[in-house]
Amino acid sequence: MTATSTRHLTSARLEVVSDARVRLLMRGVLVAVLVVLSAIAGLRLLADGASATQHRNRLQQENAGLRTEVARLEAELQIERATHAALDEQVGALDRQVTELESQLAFVNAQRNRGRVPAPTP
Repeated sequence: MTATSTRHLTSARLEVVSDARVRLLMRGVLVAVLVVLSAIAGLRLLADGASATQHRNRLQQENAGLRTEVARLEAELQIERATHAALDEQVGALDRQVTELESQLAFVNAQRNRGRVPAPTP
């Protein structure tokens, strides 16, 4: 090689030749990749939406069950409070009856002791 031929190689402009078929093929590949990615993203969103719906439905069922349980426990609490109040009232009545009976017993014992003659002391 001579200096002239190499100088011609280094001084020549670089040109990229564009082929219309290659450009069309690249656009087609790009569109296909974008369509596949969009389809994957759509399917993923659809699956996530279905999962969220199932989760929401499960939580609603659980919430309904918990509300039922709370209503049952509130009813039990009211029954317990009413029972406690009734028992307190019964205890008070029985205490009053015991006091009355003790008073009557003391009276009867006092009457019995009054009629007795005291025993002689040696």
